[in-house]
Amino acid sequence: MAMKHIDVRQRSPEWLIWRANGITATDLPVILGVSPYKTPWQLFAEKTGLINQTDISGNPFVQRGNALEDTARQKVEAHTGELLFPLCGECLELPILRASFDGMDSQNKPHELKVPHPTTLEEIETNQIESSTYILYEAQVETQCVVAGVSEGLLSFYREEGEDIEFVITLTDTRRTEILNAAKYFWNLVQTNTAPQADPAKDWFIPDSIDEQFKWDAYADAWRSQHQCIKSLKENLKLLEAEQKDIQQQLITLMGPYRHADMGGVKIARFEKKGTIDYTAFFKDTFPDQNYSDKLELFRKAPHSEARFTKSEDELVNLEARNTVITTVKSAYF
Repeated sequence: MAMKHIDVRQRSPEWLIWRANGITATDLPVILGVSPYKTPWQLFAEKTGLINQTDISGNPFVQRGNALEDTARQKVEAHTGELLFPLCGECLELPILRASFDGMDSQNKPHELKVPHPTTLEEIETNQIESSTYILYEAQVETQCVVAGVSEGLLSFYREEGEDIEFVITLTDTRRTEILNAAKYFWNLVQTNTAPQADPAKDWFIPDSIDEQFKWDAYADAWRSQHQCIKSLKENLKLLEAEQKDIQQQLITLMGPYRHADMGGVKIARFEKKGTIDYTAFFKDTFPDQNYSDKLELFRKAPHSEARFTKSEDELVNLEARNTVITTVKSAYF
């Protein structure tokens, strides 16, 4: 085998440490910019400890994939007549380049097994190699081929009923060089703590200076304090409104058929209010053969910016990883 076999059990604590100390086949789609799930800056921040890696073990799609991995492997084994061995390895030429193989056959070809959602399967079946999902995992399998020292791998998308969708991935010399160079370049960024360009639309803001951090901490403290006060007031208001609603109903009951009352400092006017129109149902009923959704878009008002604030239950950013001394003295206003 043209790679160094690593005796570590996949998904074990030791495996996580081993992966963190190198560039994995899963990392390459991110580095090459074909991953819709993570940016190069986010990967860099995770590798350097600047941000905490998101725990996706509770994700139902991840859990489903893990649960069906053995079943998917057995299905491919029955189809190919090959026994597939899950293992881990490092590239002989570039040891920091690593891969965890779902299965490797007798010819050292990697088999990558995916258990996608049915809607994703439809997208793959429709668009084939133009599918964004295929492009994402093609780069992963190509990197596995680089690590294994082979020129061909297989990518299988498991289908619970019917035949799997399978692709043979061929690694060219040009692509092999591109992957090795990309891994070397990115690992150098990690080793020298040189962050790649962040994408403001996808990445997280981190203050550039001590002064910015000083202000952020002060405003964040003030926001959390106000947030707690507002939350308590809203809870009390909810109770008061429920009590008030009951009192109002008692007054209306006392009025009987009368629609107006004004005594004891309380004025009541009862009236009928028209219901809202279900425009979706109207258009479907009136124009059953037309796609009115596109027409409605012509009447949509211009977009505007909004911001949603929520209380963070855990810290995403680890500022100490920047090796920057930031004062803990905070001020309430600026």
